[in-house]
Amino acid sequence: METRRHEGDIMRIRRTVTLAGVVLAIALGASGCAGSPEPAPTATVTVTATAAPATPTAEPTTDPAPDPDAYSAGDPGTWVISYAGIGPLDLDSTLGAIQSVMPTAVSTCRPGVDTYDVGGLGLTAVTGIDVTDPAAAITVVRLLPLDSWSATAAQPRTEKGIGLGSTVTELQAAYPELDSYVGMNKMTVYQIAADGRTVNFEDYGSGEIKAISVVVGTSVASEYCGA
Repeated sequence: METRRHEGDIMRIRRTVTLAGVVLAIALGASGCAGSPEPAPTATVTVTATAAPATPTAEPTTDPAPDPDAYSAGDPGTWVISYAGIGPLDLDSTLGAIQSVMPTAVSTCRPGVDTYDVGGLGLTAVTGIDVTDPAAAITVVRLLPLDSWSATAAQPRTEKGIGLGSTVTELQAAYPELDSYVGMNKMTVYQIAADGRTVNFEDYGSGEIKAISVVVGTSVASEYCGA
């Protein structure tokens, strides 16, 4: 009787141990499954900045200056704008002398002021407002476009290629010594000067040269025929 009870106790102990082992195995297995998963690898994106190509700076350009050796009084494309004047319109000359060499007829808008239309180019020679002395020296010569003028037509230019239609930027690049002042029409006039004479460039606020005057003196008037 005691032996059977003893054997029964042994069997119960074995079942308990076996059950505990199974529970432990399940617990260990569950622990392995429920553990924190390995973090997924993170993709690294490398962005390389590419410098934008530099925008080239446009260099101011001008048309070729007239060739002094090719000068012709009948061809304004060969006339040079300088401190001496504009082609045959010479500051050291007289109105009568200019009339004899100009390729078109003169129009005298008032005493002391002669004008010419040369292929749509308006040219003015001035000895003085209402000056009647035929021996009086010319003090102003002026160039501007008339309505009939074509921008592609030959025209007088400075020795650095500046003429009607040149931009102020081109003018400034050609003449670093360029000065400016406010003219009688309240607009900026650009100017180069030497020996008591000036070459005056007017753009009337447009950014392109619209009138060029060579003057004995320091400034140009806004008007001569109607002054």
